[in-house]
Amino acid sequence: MSHSEDLSTPDPAGEILERYRQVYKASREGEPLLRYGRRTVAVSTIAQQFYCEKAVQYSIERPRAPTSEMLSGIAGHEAVAALGVTMSPEQAVAEAVIAREQPLCIYEFRIGWQHCGVTILGFVDEAWFRAGHVDLVAERKFSGSLSIRTPYHVQAALYCLGLGEMGFRTGGSNYRISVFKRECHSCERLKAGDCPGTPMDADSYSCGFGACISQSFPFDREAAMADLNWALEFWTMEREAEATKHSSRCRYCRYRLVCDARRE
Repeated sequence: MSHSEDLSTPDPAGEILERYRQVYKASREGEPLLRYGRRTVAVSTIAQQFYCEKAVQYSIERPRAPTSEMLSGIAGHEAVAALGVTMSPEQAVAEAVIAREQPLCIYEFRIGWQHCGVTILGFVDEAWFRAGHVDLVAERKFSGSLSIRTPYHVQAALYCLGLGEMGFRTGGSNYRISVFKRECHSCERLKAGDCPGTPMDADSYSCGFGACISQSFPFDREAAMADLNWALEFWTMEREAEATKHSSRCRYCRYRLVCDARRE
């Protein structure tokens, strides 16, 4: 049974925070039993496994400095996150469970839960709450290609799953994926919160500076759980990394010259 099925306890915020604290304690003090001696797995890393697990493997075994494309994506995320008010976990959870007519958006919402003994952590770009229900999870990407890819779905759906495991209600939740052109990260309208691509009901949009596509999807808990179970098999060393089946990804991969599974 998911923790998200019942928020009728006298102190739902207290119970959610207690689960959160237990998870973060395990992330610091638990035995490093996962691959590479890790104690935790990040949601963003799990999503990357659905692009190419071999690339995830090499990023850990042969780390490299972030590319300019990665840095522009980070800058874009920071620009939008700066629009929100900084909150402690206690403040964020307390606000999320308050009954209100319109959902409240909380940026960079910290999540953490345990699944089959594995601690999973993440930061949700945007989570829209109303009385403890997750109305919407929003995931933003900055890319040279305006297309919604499988890893984006995995990441957003796992955020919904994690919020449910923490104790929020996710029945009927949706997630929205917005993909911005890479140059949008330096747009003044984005930084000021005036970009039409950022509201809760955002639609696809283009202007003289850039463009974005935005689409919402229903959260499917069973599908998210299946994706999580597959991904964790790598971290619990039940199997080795699987390479992508798309040769086009190999052509542009930073590790193509050292990968023993690259597809020409």
